[in-house]
Amino acid sequence: MKLKPSTRNLLLTAASALVLTACGGSDDNDIKQPQMAKVSFAVSDAPVDSADQVVIAFDQIELVRAGQDNIVLDVSGENGSTFRQVDLLQYQGSDSTLIVSDQLIPTGTYDNLILHILDESTGSDLSFVVDQNGQIPLKQPSNKLQLGGFTVGADSVQAFTIEFDLRQSLVENQNGQRYNLKPHGVKILNNAAVATVQGTVPVELSYELGCNGAEFTEEQQAHLGDFVYLYQGTGLTDLGDLYDPDMATTTATAPYASAPIHYDTTSGIGAFEFGYLPTGSYTLAYSCTAGNDDPEQFDDLTIPNPSDQVQQIELIAGQNQTVTFTLPEATVVP
Repeated sequence: MKLKPSTRNLLLTAASALVLTACGGSDDNDIKQPQMAKVSFAVSDAPVDSADQVVIAFDQIELVRAGQDNIVLDVSGENGSTFRQVDLLQYQGSDSTLIVSDQLIPTGTYDNLILHILDESTGSDLSFVVDQNGQIPLKQPSNKLQLGGFTVGADSVQAFTIEFDLRQSLVENQNGQRYNLKPHGVKILNNAAVATVQGTVPVELSYELGCNGAEFTEEQQAHLGDFVYLYQGTGLTDLGDLYDPDMATTTATAPYASAPIHYDTTSGIGAFEFGYLPTGSYTLAYSCTAGNDDPEQFDDLTIPNPSDQVQQIELIAGQNQTVTFTLPEATVVP
């Protein structure tokens, strides 16, 4: 039987459509959908010794993916507010507070996380520092703190903590009229792959002649220079003080973080804590002469001080490890 041209074309079109459907080419339901996961973001602070309050107003978190539209997550405000004002000094060590909770986003690698901050440049005084001079404005250039990349895995629910090491990221300008917040020292950490270190230091370490010397200034008597520095890796020989690699040039190993030591006036035992540390190997070093460590410039401080106060540890996920610095047996305490 001979088919009319119109009928033959119609059959050919139908056959082609069947082939495409069999290959998944024309069925919208067969288009691969991105895998999704719920994420939460909290903020925490590594202790800082130079301020009484560090208040930051967050209003959005922006997530950047290569070749994709940016994802903007609104911060969970209180009492219907469109922003969240947080005093970071209230959430030190392993403490944290949620600013974004259970938001559904695609899994995969994100090139950048940008914290949107309300400061004086937005016409508000919601971000500020309280120090010995009173309340000082806190400014973030462009109102955006760009923190770099992170990965959202296939787990259905994931929690991240944005850890502020304020001793590195909080910088006072030269005339003391304003604080600036820098991304240096601010890290994004997956809570499923972090650990915590807590430790103690005897106050007698500050009295060693090789440390503060025989004559003590008022500052030394208050032990304001006592810190523990934390470095990633072991077997390190050149331990540096805090510095911003964009501001200083040195071959010394930069610390991952540092923590001030707070002494109990009755027992004479000092305590320190590092929260939200990635798993791996670390070196801890004590110094009692680090109170004037400039977070931007390399100061060539002696670390450790005394020279034998170094410890090495290995951290695994979920671990809370305790480190104890001890007084050398031959030490003479004044």
